[in-house]
Amino acid sequence: MRTFLVSFLTAAALVGCADPAQPTDELAGESDADGEAGKTDRAAEAFTYYELRVDDRRCLVADGECGVGFYAARVNRTATQCGRGPMQPECKVFAIDWRGTAMPASVAMSYEDRVRAGEHLVVRGSVVPAANDASLSLAVTEIWVGNEKEPGAGVFALVKDNGIRCVRAPCPSLTEQKLNSNLSAQLTGVELEASGASDDQLSRAYEQLYGEGLIVVGYRDYDSLGGKTRGANTFYTRAPVPLH
Repeated sequence: MRTFLVSFLTAAALVGCADPAQPTDELAGESDADGEAGKTDRAAEAFTYYELRVDDRRCLVADGECGVGFYAARVNRTATQCGRGPMQPECKVFAIDWRGTAMPASVAMSYEDRVRAGEHLVVRGSVVPAANDASLSLAVTEIWVGNEKEPGAGVFALVKDNGIRCVRAPCPSLTEQKLNSNLSAQLTGVELEASGASDDQLSRAYEQLYGEGLIVVGYRDYDSLGGKTRGANTFYTRAPVPLH
């Protein structure tokens, strides 16, 4: 009996000293539940997002491809459909068509220059094969700019005000839709300050959060009342369409 009591107390002490369980992020990883097309209007808004980076390879022999153009990869996904070819980790695109953004050509090209300089952008659009399938281009309709030039780590989610208002907290007044996925969750808030953004960046981010939405990159967390949140190590705001 004495041995049992000592063992029980020892086990209880070990449990008490154990690290608290990490929040489970139901949007993390990749599964069949992500799907390949939006099942609802809200989910459809979260598809066809790509991470865009320059091909900055330095090659010993110029072959017309090495160090030319860009790479486009679906956000949150391990494979991307490259035209009529097989799925690949990312697609090599030789040109970017910015006309779908409705921006003046000079403004759109300034974003291309930023990518060439090494800045990480998220864009929405489609990979388009040439008529002879010899090459690919990327037709862009939306440009999303991060508060940092480097990509964030974690789940990329489009977060919007959903109109829910509550008498008591916690209140799930935000909906996050995982990019390129049918998975979503209700949030009581997002934590943007940890991203290191400036006051101006934070002001614009919160404005978009309660407007057209904000791309938040980070991990699952909970507020002091148990409400579900997402902590942002990076966030992306949509580049505005100039009036002139």
